Amino acid sequence: MEREAHTPPGLPVVGNLPRLARDPLRFLTGVQNAYGNQYPLVRVDPPVGQSVTVVLDPELAHEILADRARFRRPSVGVEEQRRQGLVSSDGALWEQQRSVLDPEFVGGRLAEYAEIAGETLEETLAEWPESGTVDLFEELSILTMRVITRSLFSRDTDRERGERVHEALATLNDEFDASVFDLLLPERLQSGVSSEFEAADAVLDSVAAEFVDWHLDHEDPPRDVITALVDAKADPDIELSENELIDQTVLFMTGGQETTALTIAYAFYWLSQNPAAKERVRAEARDVLDGGRPGWADLSELTVTERVVRETLRLTPAAWNVSREPREPLTLAGTQLDEGEFAMLPIYAHHRDPRAWSDPLTFDPDRWGSTASRGDDAYYPFGSGPRVCIGRQVALTEAQFALAHVLQHYDVAVTADELDLQPSVTLRPSGPLEAEVSALD
Repeated sequence: MEREAHTPPGLPVVGNLPRLARDPLRFLTGVQNAYGNQYPLVRVDPPVGQSVTVVLDPELAHEILADRARFRRPSVGVEEQRRQGLVSSDGALWEQQRSVLDPEFVGGRLAEYAEIAGETLEETLAEWPESGTVDLFEELSILTMRVITRSLFSRDTDRERGERVHEALATLNDEFDASVFDLLLPERLQSGVSSEFEAADAVLDSVAAEFVDWHLDHEDPPRDVITALVDAKADPDIELSENELIDQTVLFMTGGQETTALTIAYAFYWLSQNPAAKERVRAEARDVLDGGRPGWADLSELTVTERVVRETLRLTPAAWNVSREPREPLTLAGTQLDEGEFAMLPIYAHHRDPRAWSDPLTFDPDRWGSTASRGDDAYYPFGSGPRVCIGRQVALTEAQFALAHVLQHYDVAVTADELDLQPSVTLRPSGPLEAEVSALD
Protein backbone atom coordinates (compact mmCIF):
# COMPACT_ATOMS: atom_id res chain seq x y z
CA MET A 1 0.00 0.00 0.00
CA GLU A 2 1.42 3.37 -1.04
CA ARG A 3 1.43 6.31 1.33
CA GLU A 4 2.53 9.91 1.32
CA ALA A 5 5.99 10.50 2.76
CA HIS A 6 6.06 12.44 6.00
CA THR A 7 7.07 16.08 5.54
CA PRO A 8 8.58 17.80 8.61
CA PRO A 9 6.89 21.11 9.47
CA GLY A 10 8.63 24.06 7.87
CA LEU A 11 8.40 27.77 7.23
CA PRO A 12 5.41 29.27 5.41
CA VAL A 13 5.67 29.15 1.60
CA VAL A 14 9.31 28.01 1.40
CA GLY A 15 9.05 24.98 3.70
CA ASN A 16 12.28 23.34 4.87
CA LEU A 17 14.42 24.07 1.81
CA PRO A 18 16.18 27.14 3.29
CA ARG A 19 17.08 25.20 6.45
CA LEU A 20 18.47 22.32 4.41
CA ALA A 21 20.46 24.64 2.15
CA ARG A 22 21.72 26.90 4.97
CA ASP A 23 22.92 24.20 7.39
CA PRO A 24 22.65 20.69 5.91
CA LEU A 25 24.42 18.94 8.80
CA ARG A 26 22.18 20.43 11.46
CA PHE A 27 19.02 19.88 9.45
CA LEU A 28 19.78 16.27 8.53
CA THR A 29 20.88 15.22 12.02
CA GLY A 30 17.82 16.95 13.45
CA VAL A 31 15.48 15.11 11.09
CA GLN A 32 17.31 11.82 11.76
CA ASN A 33 16.96 12.22 15.54
CA ALA A 34 13.35 13.42 15.41
CA TYR A 35 11.89 10.96 12.90
CA GLY A 36 14.35 8.09 12.47
CA ASN A 37 12.39 5.79 14.75
CA GLN A 38 9.05 6.60 13.08
CA TYR A 39 9.62 6.84 9.33
CA PRO A 40 12.05 5.15 6.93
CA LEU A 41 12.17 8.37 4.91
CA VAL A 42 10.86 11.94 4.93
CA ARG A 43 10.32 14.43 2.13
CA VAL A 44 11.30 18.06 1.77
CA ASP A 45 8.91 19.66 -0.74
CA PRO A 46 10.05 23.07 -2.01
CA PRO A 47 7.46 25.39 -3.60
CA VAL A 48 9.36 25.13 -6.92
CA GLY A 49 11.84 22.59 -8.21
CA GLN A 50 12.26 18.96 -7.32
CA SER A 51 11.37 17.22 -4.09
CA VAL A 52 14.10 15.92 -1.83
CA THR A 53 13.68 12.60 -0.04
CA VAL A 54 15.88 12.01 3.01
CA VAL A 55 16.44 8.31 3.74
CA LEU A 56 16.44 7.84 7.52
CA ASP A 57 16.65 4.04 7.63
CA PRO A 58 20.30 3.00 7.04
CA GLU A 59 19.26 -0.50 5.95
CA LEU A 60 17.14 1.13 3.27
CA ALA A 61 20.12 3.29 2.29
CA HIS A 62 22.19 0.16 1.64
CA GLU A 63 19.32 -1.33 -0.36
CA ILE A 64 19.28 1.75 -2.58
CA LEU A 65 23.06 1.77 -3.04
CA ALA A 66 23.02 -1.90 -4.03
CA ASP A 67 20.22 -1.48 -6.59
CA ARG A 68 21.82 -0.07 -9.74
CA ALA A 69 18.92 -1.32 -11.83
CA ARG A 70 16.42 1.06 -10.20
CA PHE A 71 18.66 3.90 -8.95
CA ARG A 72 21.41 5.98 -10.52
CA ARG A 73 23.84 8.51 -9.15
CA PRO A 74 22.65 12.01 -10.09
CA SER A 75 25.10 14.44 -11.67
CA VAL A 76 25.27 17.05 -8.92
CA GLY A 77 27.08 20.26 -9.79
CA VAL A 78 28.83 21.43 -12.92
CA GLU A 79 32.09 19.58 -12.24
CA GLU A 80 30.42 16.17 -12.23
CA GLN A 81 28.24 17.03 -15.21
CA ARG A 82 31.35 17.88 -17.23
CA ARG A 83 33.37 14.79 -16.38
CA GLN A 84 32.72 11.11 -17.02
CA GLY A 85 35.02 9.63 -14.41
CA LEU A 86 34.32 6.65 -12.20
CA VAL A 87 32.41 8.76 -9.65
CA SER A 88 29.94 10.37 -12.06
CA SER A 89 29.56 7.87 -14.93
CA ASP A 90 26.67 5.43 -15.17
CA GLY A 91 25.52 2.25 -16.88
CA ALA A 92 27.76 0.43 -19.32
CA LEU A 93 30.41 3.16 -19.23
CA TRP A 94 30.77 2.82 -15.45
CA GLU A 95 30.98 -0.98 -15.75
CA GLN A 96 33.75 -0.69 -18.34
CA GLN A 97 35.65 1.81 -16.21
CA ARG A 98 35.36 -0.28 -13.06
CA SER A 99 36.49 -3.47 -14.81
CA VAL A 100 39.58 -1.67 -16.15
CA LEU A 101 40.51 -0.07 -12.82
CA ASP A 102 39.62 -2.77 -10.26
CA PRO A 103 42.87 -4.75 -10.83
CA GLU A 104 44.86 -1.66 -9.82
CA PHE A 105 43.39 -1.75 -6.30
CA VAL A 106 43.81 -5.35 -5.17
CA GLY A 107 46.46 -7.79 -3.97
CA GLY A 108 50.08 -6.88 -4.49
CA ARG A 109 49.21 -3.42 -5.78
CA LEU A 110 47.95 -2.47 -2.31
CA ALA A 111 51.24 -3.57 -0.77
CA GLU A 112 53.14 -1.47 -3.33
CA TYR A 113 51.01 1.59 -2.54
CA ALA A 114 51.59 1.07 1.19
CA GLU A 115 55.36 1.10 0.71
CA ILE A 116 55.09 4.29 -1.37
CA ALA A 117 52.97 5.90 1.36
CA GLY A 118 55.56 5.03 4.02
CA GLU A 119 58.43 6.35 1.91
CA THR A 120 56.59 9.58 1.10
CA LEU A 121 55.72 10.14 4.75
CA GLU A 122 59.36 9.73 5.75
CA GLU A 123 60.49 12.24 3.12
CA THR A 124 57.75 14.72 4.04
CA LEU A 125 58.42 14.58 7.75
CA ALA A 126 62.11 15.27 7.16
CA GLU A 127 61.07 18.69 5.80
CA TRP A 128 58.90 19.68 8.76
CA PRO A 129 60.17 22.39 11.14
CA GLU A 130 61.35 21.54 14.63
CA SER A 131 58.37 23.54 15.85
CA GLY A 132 55.82 25.96 14.48
CA THR A 133 52.26 26.44 13.27
CA VAL A 134 51.02 24.82 10.06
CA ASP A 135 47.77 24.67 8.13
CA LEU A 136 47.32 20.97 8.75
CA PHE A 137 44.76 20.37 6.01
CA GLU A 138 46.95 22.03 3.39
CA GLU A 139 50.08 20.18 4.51
CA LEU A 140 48.29 16.85 4.46
CA SER A 141 46.71 17.62 1.07
CA ILE A 142 50.16 18.06 -0.43
CA LEU A 143 51.33 14.84 1.24
CA THR A 144 48.35 12.79 0.04
CA MET A 145 48.61 14.17 -3.47
CA ARG A 146 52.25 13.04 -3.59
CA VAL A 147 51.21 9.56 -2.46
CA ILE A 148 48.43 9.39 -5.04
CA THR A 149 50.52 10.58 -7.99
CA ARG A 150 53.47 8.35 -7.07
CA SER A 151 51.22 5.33 -6.56
CA LEU A 152 48.70 5.67 -9.37
CA PHE A 153 50.59 7.78 -11.96
CA SER A 154 54.24 6.80 -11.25
CA ARG A 155 55.16 10.49 -10.98
CA ASP A 156 56.06 12.66 -8.01
CA THR A 157 54.42 16.01 -7.24
CA ASP A 158 56.28 19.09 -6.10
CA ARG A 159 54.88 21.45 -3.49
CA GLU A 160 53.91 24.14 -6.01
CA ARG A 161 51.74 21.73 -8.00
CA GLY A 162 50.17 20.35 -4.82
CA GLU A 163 49.28 23.85 -3.64
CA ARG A 164 47.72 24.69 -7.02
CA VAL A 165 45.44 21.67 -6.83
CA HIS A 166 44.59 22.31 -3.17
CA GLU A 167 43.59 25.91 -3.95
CA ALA A 168 41.61 24.87 -7.04
CA LEU A 169 39.63 22.35 -5.00
CA ALA A 170 38.90 24.99 -2.38
CA THR A 171 37.43 27.22 -5.10
CA LEU A 172 35.30 24.41 -6.53
CA ASN A 173 34.03 23.48 -3.07
CA ASP A 174 33.20 27.09 -2.22
CA GLU A 175 31.17 27.45 -5.39
CA PHE A 176 29.36 24.17 -4.80
CA ASP A 177 28.57 25.23 -1.24
CA ALA A 178 27.16 28.53 -2.44
CA SER A 179 25.01 26.79 -5.05
CA VAL A 180 23.38 24.05 -2.93
CA PHE A 181 20.10 25.96 -3.10
CA ASP A 182 20.52 26.16 -6.88
CA LEU A 183 20.71 22.39 -7.23
CA LEU A 184 17.16 22.00 -6.00
CA LEU A 185 15.70 24.67 -8.27
CA PRO A 186 14.46 24.23 -11.84
CA GLU A 187 17.35 24.46 -14.29
CA ARG A 188 16.04 27.73 -15.74
CA LEU A 189 16.39 29.39 -12.33
CA GLN A 190 19.89 28.14 -11.53
CA SER A 191 22.82 30.53 -11.65
CA GLY A 192 25.81 29.84 -13.88
CA VAL A 193 29.36 29.13 -12.83
CA SER A 194 31.81 31.91 -12.02
CA SER A 195 35.05 32.79 -13.78
CA GLU A 196 36.87 31.61 -10.63
CA PHE A 197 35.26 28.19 -11.05
CA GLU A 198 36.31 28.01 -14.69
CA ALA A 199 39.88 28.96 -13.79
CA ALA A 200 40.05 26.36 -11.02
CA ASP A 201 38.66 23.68 -13.33
CA ALA A 202 41.28 24.59 -15.93
CA VAL A 203 44.01 24.12 -13.31
CA LEU A 204 42.85 20.56 -12.63
CA ASP A 205 42.74 19.80 -16.36
CA SER A 206 46.24 21.18 -16.95
CA VAL A 207 47.82 19.28 -14.06
CA ALA A 208 46.09 16.05 -15.12
CA ALA A 209 47.26 16.61 -18.70
CA GLU A 210 50.88 16.79 -17.50
CA PHE A 211 50.61 13.26 -16.08
CA VAL A 212 48.72 11.87 -19.08
CA ASP A 213 51.07 13.45 -21.64
CA TRP A 214 54.10 12.01 -19.85
CA HIS A 215 52.64 8.52 -20.23
CA LEU A 216 51.67 9.05 -23.88
CA ASP A 217 55.16 10.33 -24.71
CA HIS A 218 56.85 7.18 -23.38
CA GLU A 219 56.89 3.94 -25.36
CA ASP A 220 56.99 1.76 -22.26
CA PRO A 221 55.64 3.72 -19.25
CA PRO A 222 55.32 2.00 -15.85
CA ARG A 223 52.22 -0.09 -15.21
CA ASP A 224 49.76 2.10 -13.32
CA VAL A 225 46.24 3.53 -13.52
CA ILE A 226 46.97 5.76 -16.51
CA THR A 227 48.62 2.99 -18.54
CA ALA A 228 45.70 0.69 -17.73
CA LEU A 229 43.37 3.32 -19.17
CA VAL A 230 45.61 3.92 -22.19
CA ASP A 231 45.60 0.19 -22.97
CA ALA A 232 41.82 0.04 -22.53
CA LYS A 233 41.32 2.99 -24.88
CA ALA A 234 43.26 1.10 -27.54
CA ASP A 235 41.12 -2.03 -27.15
CA PRO A 236 38.26 -2.00 -29.71
CA ASP A 237 36.13 -4.17 -27.42
CA ILE A 238 36.19 -1.57 -24.63
CA GLU A 239 34.24 1.68 -25.03
CA LEU A 240 35.37 4.47 -22.75
CA SER A 241 34.47 8.16 -22.75
CA GLU A 242 36.15 10.63 -25.11
CA ASN A 243 37.98 12.45 -22.32
CA GLU A 244 38.56 9.30 -20.27
CA LEU A 245 42.25 9.85 -19.53
CA ILE A 246 41.87 13.40 -18.25
CA ASP A 247 38.59 12.77 -16.41
CA GLN A 248 39.89 9.74 -14.53
CA THR A 249 43.21 11.39 -13.73
CA VAL A 250 41.41 14.40 -12.27
CA LEU A 251 39.13 12.08 -10.28
CA PHE A 252 41.93 10.09 -8.64
CA MET A 253 44.20 13.10 -8.23
CA THR A 254 41.56 15.11 -6.38
CA GLY A 255 39.33 12.49 -4.76
CA GLY A 256 42.16 10.43 -3.35
CA GLN A 257 44.00 13.52 -2.21
CA GLU A 258 41.26 15.47 -0.49
CA THR A 259 39.22 12.79 1.27
CA THR A 260 42.30 11.11 2.77
CA ALA A 261 43.83 14.43 3.82
CA LEU A 262 40.57 15.37 5.54
CA THR A 263 40.42 12.04 7.38
CA ILE A 264 43.98 12.42 8.69
CA ALA A 265 43.45 16.07 9.64
CA TYR A 266 40.24 15.31 11.53
CA ALA A 267 41.94 12.39 13.28
CA PHE A 268 44.59 14.79 14.57
CA TYR A 269 41.79 17.10 15.74
CA TRP A 270 40.04 14.34 17.67
CA LEU A 271 43.33 13.17 19.17
CA SER A 272 44.09 16.76 20.20
CA GLN A 273 40.79 16.76 22.06
CA ASN A 274 41.61 13.36 23.62
CA PRO A 275 45.27 13.38 24.77
CA ALA A 276 45.08 9.91 26.31
CA ALA A 277 44.07 8.42 22.95
CA LYS A 278 46.90 10.32 21.26
CA GLU A 279 49.43 8.84 23.67
CA ARG A 280 48.10 5.34 22.98
CA VAL A 281 48.61 5.84 19.24
CA ARG A 282 52.13 7.15 19.88
CA ALA A 283 53.00 4.25 22.17
CA GLU A 284 51.72 1.74 19.61
CA ALA A 285 53.65 3.43 16.80
CA ARG A 286 56.90 3.35 18.75
CA ASP A 287 56.36 -0.27 19.69
CA VAL A 288 55.52 -1.43 16.16
CA LEU A 289 57.69 0.90 14.06
CA ASP A 290 60.57 1.61 16.47
CA GLY A 291 61.23 4.97 14.83
CA GLY A 292 61.21 3.62 11.29
CA ARG A 293 58.76 4.26 8.50
CA PRO A 294 55.64 2.09 8.27
CA GLY A 295 55.25 -0.64 5.67
CA TRP A 296 52.62 -3.11 4.54
CA ALA A 297 53.72 -5.72 7.07
CA ASP A 298 53.09 -3.27 9.93
CA LEU A 299 49.49 -2.54 9.03
CA SER A 300 47.87 -5.38 10.95
CA GLU A 301 49.82 -4.41 14.10
CA LEU A 302 48.51 -0.83 14.20
CA THR A 303 45.21 -1.81 15.82
CA VAL A 304 44.76 1.22 18.10
CA THR A 305 45.54 3.51 15.17
CA GLU A 306 43.00 1.70 12.98
CA ARG A 307 40.29 2.25 15.59
CA VAL A 308 41.12 5.95 15.71
CA VAL A 309 40.76 6.20 11.93
CA ARG A 310 37.44 4.34 11.94
CA GLU A 311 36.06 6.51 14.73
CA THR A 312 37.21 9.64 12.88
CA LEU A 313 35.35 8.43 9.80
CA ARG A 314 32.26 7.90 11.93
CA LEU A 315 32.17 11.39 13.45
CA THR A 316 33.60 13.38 10.53
CA PRO A 317 33.22 11.40 7.29
CA ALA A 318 34.75 13.26 4.36
CA ALA A 319 31.89 11.88 2.24
CA TRP A 320 29.10 13.26 4.42
CA ASN A 321 26.24 12.41 2.06
CA VAL A 322 25.55 10.29 -1.01
CA SER A 323 22.68 10.82 -3.40
CA ARG A 324 20.63 8.68 -5.75
CA GLU A 325 17.62 9.18 -8.02
CA PRO A 326 15.11 6.65 -9.38
CA ARG A 327 15.54 5.74 -13.03
CA GLU A 328 11.73 5.56 -13.31
CA PRO A 329 8.75 6.00 -10.94
CA LEU A 330 8.85 3.41 -8.16
CA THR A 331 7.66 2.59 -4.67
CA LEU A 332 10.20 2.73 -1.85
CA ALA A 333 9.25 1.73 1.70
CA GLY A 334 5.60 2.17 0.69
CA THR A 335 6.17 5.66 -0.71
CA GLN A 336 5.92 6.68 -4.36
CA LEU A 337 9.05 8.35 -5.76
CA ASP A 338 9.08 10.08 -9.11
CA GLU A 339 11.72 9.50 -11.76
CA GLY A 340 14.69 11.75 -11.00
CA GLU A 341 13.53 12.62 -7.48
CA PHE A 342 16.57 13.60 -5.41
CA ALA A 343 17.22 11.13 -2.58
CA MET A 344 19.74 12.02 0.12
CA LEU A 345 21.44 9.25 2.10
CA PRO A 346 22.89 11.27 5.00
CA ILE A 347 26.00 9.35 6.08
CA TYR A 348 26.89 12.04 8.63
CA ALA A 349 23.48 11.79 10.32
CA HIS A 350 23.44 7.98 10.30
CA HIS A 351 26.89 7.95 11.89
CA ARG A 352 25.57 10.05 14.77
CA ASP A 353 22.18 8.41 15.28
CA PRO A 354 21.68 7.58 19.01
CA ARG A 355 19.60 4.54 18.04
CA ALA A 356 22.65 3.01 16.37
CA TRP A 357 25.47 4.29 18.58
CA SER A 358 25.97 4.64 22.32
CA ASP A 359 27.12 8.17 23.20
CA PRO A 360 27.13 9.02 19.48
CA LEU A 361 28.83 12.43 19.84
CA THR A 362 31.68 11.03 21.93
CA PHE A 363 35.00 10.19 20.29
CA ASP A 364 35.53 6.63 21.46
CA PRO A 365 37.95 4.53 19.36
CA ASP A 366 37.52 1.60 21.74
CA ARG A 367 33.94 1.09 20.52
CA TRP A 368 35.57 -0.57 17.48
CA GLY A 369 37.18 -3.17 19.67
CA SER A 370 34.00 -4.33 21.35
CA THR A 371 30.48 -3.20 20.47
CA ALA A 372 30.76 -1.60 17.03
CA SER A 373 30.77 -3.62 13.84
CA ARG A 374 32.48 -2.56 10.64
CA GLY A 375 29.52 -4.06 8.81
CA ASP A 376 26.90 -2.09 10.73
CA ASP A 377 24.29 -0.61 8.39
CA ALA A 378 24.65 2.76 10.13
CA TYR A 379 28.35 2.95 9.21
CA TYR A 380 29.34 3.41 5.58
CA PRO A 381 31.99 6.15 5.20
CA PHE A 382 33.05 4.84 1.77
CA GLY A 383 29.54 4.22 0.49
CA SER A 384 28.14 0.75 -0.14
CA GLY A 385 27.11 -1.63 -2.86
CA PRO A 386 28.75 -2.00 -6.30
CA ARG A 387 29.89 1.64 -6.30
CA VAL A 388 31.68 1.49 -2.96
CA CYS A 389 34.85 3.62 -3.09
CA ILE A 390 37.47 1.78 -5.12
CA GLY A 391 40.33 3.30 -3.11
CA ARG A 392 39.00 2.66 0.38
CA GLN A 393 41.85 0.34 1.46
CA VAL A 394 44.45 2.74 0.08
CA ALA A 395 42.87 5.57 2.08
CA LEU A 396 42.68 3.56 5.31
CA THR A 397 46.30 2.44 4.97
CA GLU A 398 47.58 5.94 4.30
CA ALA A 399 45.64 7.40 7.23
CA GLN A 400 46.96 4.78 9.66
CA PHE A 401 50.51 5.23 8.43
CA ALA A 402 50.31 9.03 8.68
CA LEU A 403 49.04 9.05 12.26
CA ALA A 404 51.52 6.45 13.45
CA HIS A 405 54.62 7.82 11.72
CA VAL A 406 53.97 11.46 12.57
CA LEU A 407 53.13 10.85 16.22
CA GLN A 408 56.22 8.79 16.92
CA HIS A 409 58.33 11.81 15.89
CA TYR A 410 56.11 14.88 16.48
CA ASP A 411 53.43 16.19 18.71
CA VAL A 412 50.55 17.67 16.72
CA ALA A 413 47.99 19.82 18.52
CA VAL A 414 45.11 21.28 16.53
CA THR A 415 44.42 24.68 18.05
CA ALA A 416 40.67 24.87 17.33
CA ASP A 417 38.41 23.86 20.22
CA GLU A 418 35.61 23.03 17.79
CA LEU A 419 35.50 22.17 14.11
CA ASP A 420 33.72 24.64 11.85
CA LEU A 421 32.62 22.32 9.07
CA GLN A 422 31.63 23.20 5.51
CA PRO A 423 29.53 20.46 3.91
CA SER A 424 30.11 20.99 0.21
CA VAL A 425 31.41 18.31 -2.18
CA THR A 426 33.28 16.93 0.82
CA LEU A 427 33.12 17.78 4.52
CA ARG A 428 35.85 20.41 4.71
CA PRO A 429 36.93 22.84 7.43
CA SER A 430 35.55 26.30 6.64
CA GLY A 431 39.04 27.83 6.90
CA PRO A 432 42.63 26.82 7.68
CA LEU A 433 42.95 24.04 10.23
CA GLU A 434 45.90 25.31 12.23
CA ALA A 435 48.03 23.01 14.36
CA GLU A 436 51.08 23.45 16.56
CA VAL A 437 53.77 20.92 15.64
CA SER A 438 56.87 20.17 17.71
CA ALA A 439 59.54 17.51 17.22
CA LEU A 440 59.95 14.94 19.98
CA ASP A 441 63.24 13.75 21.44
